[in-house]
Amino acid sequence: MKQDSGPGGQPVMLSLFVFAVAALLFGSPLRQLWLREGAPWYQPFAVWLGVILLGAWAARRSAP
Repeated sequence: MKQDSGPGGQPVMLSLFVFAVAALLFGSPLRQLWLREGAPWYQPFAVWLGVILLGAWAARRSAP
């Protein structure tokens, strides 16, 4: 049986998911993949765009 997470439970989980993805991309050694020497100039911007789009998706999904 599914438990109700209370009022506002789903938006909080989506926000935490977006935060976790951003922290993983920007704060871990994983960032060496997109900051490596010889990478295209737009690669860091593409990563930022992905995080922004993920946040917009989470905000849109949690809107009433």
